[in-house]
Amino acid sequence: MQFSLVTVDCRQHDRRTLRQKPFRVAKYIFNYETVSADRIFLDKVLLAGKNLANKVNPGAANDSVRRRDSARILNNCVAGVLSEYLWQRYLNREREVVAVTTFESASNQVDLKILANDKKIEVRSSFPRNGIEFALCSSTHQFDVIGMYSNRYKPGEIQKDYYLRALFHLGVERYWQKDAQTKIPIIEKLTDKMQRDNFAVYLTGGATRSMMYDPDTAVTKNFIPDDETDPARLQTGTNYRVVPFSKALDTVEAGELIKAEE
Repeated sequence: MQFSLVTVDCRQHDRRTLRQKPFRVAKYIFNYETVSADRIFLDKVLLAGKNLANKVNPGAANDSVRRRDSARILNNCVAGVLSEYLWQRYLNREREVVAVTTFESASNQVDLKILANDKKIEVRSSFPRNGIEFALCSSTHQFDVIGMYSNRYKPGEIQKDYYLRALFHLGVERYWQKDAQTKIPIIEKLTDKMQRDNFAVYLTGGATRSMMYDPDTAVTKNFIPDDETDPARLQTGTNYRVVPFSKALDTVEAGELIKAEE
């Protein structure tokens, strides 16, 4: 596992970008095929992701809708497990600051907790096809830090104190020729890409709960998150509060805030 901090200057990638400050990203590279330690670690992640997928989608074998969604849920669960582990690793580089929590419910999961005060952290992941710089910097299609449902009074919803992000670049593996005029892109599978050399994961900042409530930094969007694991929500968009990357904390800023908690 190779770690580095990468600085992305969005002005070099999109002249009309809304992100004016450089964005510092934590980058982890794995070499599954040639480094045994990486292979052992990623095999554990794959197993944990499969176990989680079985918990959140227990009726897949007997339900046609859930069977169709099972591959997507597995992909999302594996991404979620890896994102949580790497954010934990990043935040605990100097001392133990956070711990991974026990899974209880796909609809109300807390991913990490701050050991000093039990504050809650949610980690969400996405799979941009056009690269990490595009997701961070695009003036028209920038990605977001995903927060809570827009209805903050939803019964039983666990409010998180921090929302963190991870990105996996999954490109087009090949095209399926539907007819003479139409090509359908076949996207790389995360579980396949993980088992090849030079597999990269990017930790891309986050936001605080107060930022999610601030109309100057957050907006409401209706969509299905890339990493959705709740079968009940895979078919229908939901209103979420999000902070666009142009206004988000970068990885170093988010990490310093969390590490300063007492």
